[in-house]
Amino acid sequence: MLNRDTITRITYKNDAYLLQGLNIEELYPETTSFITYDGSMTIPPCYETASWIIMNKPVYITRMQMHSLRLLSQNQPSQIFLSMSDNFRPVQPLNNRCIRTNINFSLQGKDCPNNRAQKLQYRGGCVDQRAMGPGHSSVLLFLKAWHYVPF
Repeated sequence: MLNRDTITRITYKNDAYLLQGLNIEELYPETTSFITYDGSMTIPPCYETASWIIMNKPVYITRMQMHSLRLLSQNQPSQIFLSMSDNFRPVQPLNNRCIRTNINFSLQGKDCPNNRAQKLQYRGGCVDQRAMGPGHSSVLLFLKAWHYVPF
């Protein structure tokens, strides 16, 4: 379990602590739906070798867990504290990248009464299942402008 005692044992670069009984799968949201795209690493030289996968459900953490994450340092204890928070790079242009998803936007139900698919501007097309292999079904989204439109 990731409680306060466990989380605060790691603060500096190269710190280590053996977690007993941690099931990594319990940290992920219960979903098989995702969006993925080929992108770049977030640190220089930002090679375009990363495949990003974004689950369609969030992972929730407590305020205490967020506070503990903000106290993590990129440096050794003997060096000046350099926080690991706010170390992101600005949003980059899509550059005609293909965004892929296995989310079926045509389904509506009580969980999605507003039909969010109509709130996004996109052009979709089905992937040739022969290229994906048997048993796979995906939808490709070729984005003109992936942006949120208020309901």
